[in-house]
Amino acid sequence: MSANYTDKLSAKHANKFSDFEQRKKAHIDLSLDPRTQAQTASHFEKIKLVHEALPEINLSDVSLETKLLGYQFSSPHFVSSMTAGHQNSKVINLRLAKAAAEKKWLMAVGSQRRELTDSQASFEWKTIKSQSPKTQFVSNIGLEELIQQPTIEILKLTESVEALGIYVHLNPLQEAFQNKDQANFKNGLAAIKKLCKASPVPVLVKEVGYGISKTTAQKLLLAGVEVIDVAGKGGTHWGLLEGLRDQTDAGLLADSSTAFKDWGFSAVESLIQCKALTKKNHFWASGGIRTGVDSLKCLALGARAVGVAQPLMKAALESDQHVVDVMNRFDYELKVALFGVGADSLKDLAKKKVWYVNGTI
Repeated sequence: MSANYTDKLSAKHANKFSDFEQRKKAHIDLSLDPRTQAQTASHFEKIKLVHEALPEINLSDVSLETKLLGYQFSSPHFVSSMTAGHQNSKVINLRLAKAAAEKKWLMAVGSQRRELTDSQASFEWKTIKSQSPKTQFVSNIGLEELIQQPTIEILKLTESVEALGIYVHLNPLQEAFQNKDQANFKNGLAAIKKLCKASPVPVLVKEVGYGISKTTAQKLLLAGVEVIDVAGKGGTHWGLLEGLRDQTDAGLLADSSTAFKDWGFSAVESLIQCKALTKKNHFWASGGIRTGVDSLKCLALGARAVGVAQPLMKAALESDQHVVDVMNRFDYELKVALFGVGADSLKDLAKKKVWYVNGTI
């Protein structure tokens, strides 16, 4: 191999990772931009909780403790997948990890895609794990990478964080606006099924903000998926975000993305669709969760855990303590909401009907 060819190859990889860095930085900046937040209702306002004026319990009796992926946690709240694999993510993820360890929350990492092509990328998570050894993580990879890469390489991603499970995120709409003509999702279900058979840890599947229908959920469960995170609309709209990021094609992607501002299902709609399935299967919820009251509504609808993302991202840009403060707020609001419906635990909540739909969803 000639030195000239080697130099060109190195330059190509350098440009590839430079583009990756720029895209991920834009993702962070734009995820905090009001223009990328869902422009339509998350439907939490349509779910009314039944206030119990005679709860017959003390607030101090209320416990948020729960078991997720076979491990005990202090809360059903978890750090939802956000960002990874670039320079800016290291500080953010270390702050999130330290706060998760202090609060005993589960933490789902951002996409580990870069680790598949850059041997140095795994050091981010190895370093974070060494500095926050008590944090419990879930790995994360996109469906496109799962389709294209050998299963054994995908499973190696769990090693850097000693993961309790591995998320496969489904983001077809985002990829359509991120890469224009390149969104390759053919044979996705077969790839998920193959991963489920080979994985020594639970396989979780999530959307990234457009929800999961009952039909899709049934397919995933039959494939062997242990947890489905419905991740509905209501938070960051990744189609709008990618449209705003694009600076080419005379605004084609930016203009077209607005046609999809109401696309998909909210977490509420997904959980109601999948209500019969949630009784015997593990469903989690995320997407536009902004208060602990939102969390209780998801739990009352059958979710076993609730992911928080954008509020924690904002806090992580400030300090470790800001992240802990936000976590404390979510947990306190959830605890008071449980008290308000007369439930002293998540098990107790599961025995009660504490919600109704007020209006049309």
